[in-house]
Amino acid sequence: MRTAKPVADSGTEWTPNPLAHTLSLPEQIAERIGNDIIRGRFEPGARIQEQEVATGFQVSRGPVREALRILERDGLIQIHARRGAQVTELTVTELNAIFDPRISLNGLAARRAAERGDPESIARLKAAVERVVAAAAADDLDLYLKASYQAHRSICEASGNPFITRLVFLLTHQTLRYARLGLSTTRRRQQSSRNWRRMLAAVQAGDGDEAQAVAEATARESRDAAVKVLADAAREAGPAGPQPRRATKRS
Repeated sequence: MRTAKPVADSGTEWTPNPLAHTLSLPEQIAERIGNDIIRGRFEPGARIQEQEVATGFQVSRGPVREALRILERDGLIQIHARRGAQVTELTVTELNAIFDPRISLNGLAARRAAERGDPESIARLKAAVERVVAAAAADDLDLYLKASYQAHRSICEASGNPFITRLVFLLTHQTLRYARLGLSTTRRRQQSSRNWRRMLAAVQAGDGDEAQAVAEATARESRDAAVKVLADAAREAGPAGPQPRRATKRS
């Protein structure tokens, strides 16, 4: 476990407060653990030991408790009275519930970005989409997820509506866990990359209808691919269900 330190690049990964210029110590701890959960280094069902985290970050248990409450608020863990903190499971029901508003918000952000047509915002979006394309070419899932996260931030900021940004990133923590499933194959990342290029072209052209349609379709495809992965895993597990997971962090 790494020690806590100021986060220099919090904008490149999931953060519990995407609009903040600096993060409090509990937020920094939550960010580190949250990104480990999103990357799959803590598996669903794994327990997170409060004292172990405090020792690893070289802090008292107070900031750790607050960090765990942040993670619970954002749906990454559940805190049980006797069992402590445990990483939440991934389910089709939750996936659909999360993506329902996310699809609409993605579409609205893209439409507003196209209608607003701010040159500086579009330039930043173009740079973000170029990183998405490069990540797809590199065939690196973690790199692609990071680039996609940045591109989503850029499209939200290009909308000029801070409330859209807030709402989208309230859902980001869980969305990224499912997006990892939905973008787990080379084919899916290439498909997503093409959609980002189409979305950028629509925004540059000021075509709100097309930008919205592409953004919504992109989110739906990610949802549907993740549903398939979960359904396939459930079939493989059989009627007995999944085997108990070790509550340890994967290297």
